[in-house]
Amino acid sequence: MGFEAQRDIVATRDDNGQGLLQYAISDWKWLFIGAVFSFEFASVLLMGWPAGLMPSIKLPYVFGGDALLSQWEAKRAIEGWFFNNPRSGFPFGSALYDYPNSDAGSFLIYKILGNLTHSVFSAVDLYFLLSFPVIFTVSFVVIRSFGIRKIHSTMAAALFTFVPFHSTRLFYGHDLYTWYFGIPLFFHYGKNLFLNGKTHWGLQRPVRLLTFAAVIAALTSFGVYYAFFGAILLMVCGVAGSARADRLQPTVNALLVCAALMVGVLANMVPNIIYHAKHGVNPEVAARVPMESELYALKMVHLLLPQPDHRITALATFTKSYDVSFPLTNTTAALGLVGTIGFLTALITVGAALTGRKVEPRLAMASLVVLALLLASAVGGFNVVFALLVTPMIRAWDRVSIFIGFGSILIFALLVNGCGRINRSARVASLVATVATVIGLLDQTPTSYAATVAYGQASAATDCQFIQQIESSLPPGAAIYQLPYIAFPESAPIAQMSVYQPLTGFIISDNLRWNSGAMQGRQGDLFYRALSKKSIPEQIAQIKKLGFSGIYVDRRGFSDQGAEIIGKLKMALDESQILERSDGMVLFFKLPQ
Repeated sequence: MGFEAQRDIVATRDDNGQGLLQYAISDWKWLFIGAVFSFEFASVLLMGWPAGLMPSIKLPYVFGGDALLSQWEAKRAIEGWFFNNPRSGFPFGSALYDYPNSDAGSFLIYKILGNLTHSVFSAVDLYFLLSFPVIFTVSFVVIRSFGIRKIHSTMAAALFTFVPFHSTRLFYGHDLYTWYFGIPLFFHYGKNLFLNGKTHWGLQRPVRLLTFAAVIAALTSFGVYYAFFGAILLMVCGVAGSARADRLQPTVNALLVCAALMVGVLANMVPNIIYHAKHGVNPEVAARVPMESELYALKMVHLLLPQPDHRITALATFTKSYDVSFPLTNTTAALGLVGTIGFLTALITVGAALTGRKVEPRLAMASLVVLALLLASAVGGFNVVFALLVTPMIRAWDRVSIFIGFGSILIFALLVNGCGRINRSARVASLVATVATVIGLLDQTPTSYAATVAYGQASAATDCQFIQQIESSLPPGAAIYQLPYIAFPESAPIAQMSVYQPLTGFIISDNLRWNSGAMQGRQGDLFYRALSKKSIPEQIAQIKKLGFSGIYVDRRGFSDQGAEIIGKLKMALDESQILERSDGMVLFFKLPQ
């Protein structure tokens, strides 16, 4: 190991908690360059070259599927807070308390960005773009704390920032999973447990106590899955640290931090807990069964396959043919070439340790974590036991792939950093890091997502034009009744209409109120379920009493493209008061007042 690496280990000073901040300050030039590159490269991937050099944030990159739910929640957070909003589920309201989450940090960022830009679409676009420099920054300083040179830390941080998981989650509509900056921090604290028996600073001083509380808040406010998988990582490192040092303290410290993580998650869910205590648990929402933990489990082959949007057509085709031929498809878990080398090294390292060979401690820690997380989340693994004996609420175990991704890339960086031939010369070290970064980024990313983004933005533009036309034709606060009615959330599609399609009106409008978004199983949902079964004249009479000003009909929600119901509405209402979206798929009928 070179002199710089030895100095880095000393400078980490995990026992006083100042190491990461020291690296951020001393290496600020590397952080700045890496952060700017990450932001710009992400934008170019989305919009293509050279259009992406100037980020486009007027329209969303994805406009459909689960992305609509994220945008609906973001709009609610911007207007007040995501738990409730009087413009959804009119006139009963739309309380989101039955849908538990631990994402207050993400919603706070949405709110800040939305208030700065005055646009929900700009907020969600910036939220995604900013995740890249944030993840690069945290990854870089954590990797540096492992005693890895700046050039190799830059390589590893860039590769982790652009793992296929990152952009693929966006196109799944899972925006909230793109701020995974906490994963490197879990590895940092796990390393401290494994090597030193502690993850946190002495908490006697108020500043250190507040810093520790802030870290816990950050780790638990960007997704319950990341907090949960992070707790597993810490416990593995704590138990291993105890075995390594032959003392119980590392395990005790791991338990204490895991308890703090639990408190942080529960703090996010306090409003949900209070609401359920007052109104009872809603059995129709977020019901999970143990079988789902197997359905959404991780398969090791998904880590090793090329990503499905690979630049090399033959590799992309191979992965897609596997996905068609085998069950349990997962398109987000690919590690990429560099990550695969690190992953295979982890398996070899664990095997070597079991045969009694001496293994470098940091490499041993990262390899142990990778293997443990694989065993915990793989098909037929400990995840099934957890679902049966504890709770099936944690079901999407395949999301642990992003933890395995960081561990695998970290292992690759440790290998390169520990190779004397590479590090004997600064030029050779720089050349190896540059080549690995370029090859890794080309392997992990497609040529461009421009076509997919263009489709999403065109769909949003079509809806925006129509919704704004409706909004300008009605007084502020007017209420819109939507047909067909579809229960929210997580319902099956109706004909060609997805469960979250009716949310577009709320997302785009600023003053209109909508009946969609009433929580399934609660008063508003039960009312609209019953109303939707009545005749059109009866529905019109009822909604007029409730104060609705118009009827919004989405043809995609009917097997006959809405021919029958539109005919009935035209007979009951004045045809001169009809607005039609440019593609003819949505109609708006203004009700006589």
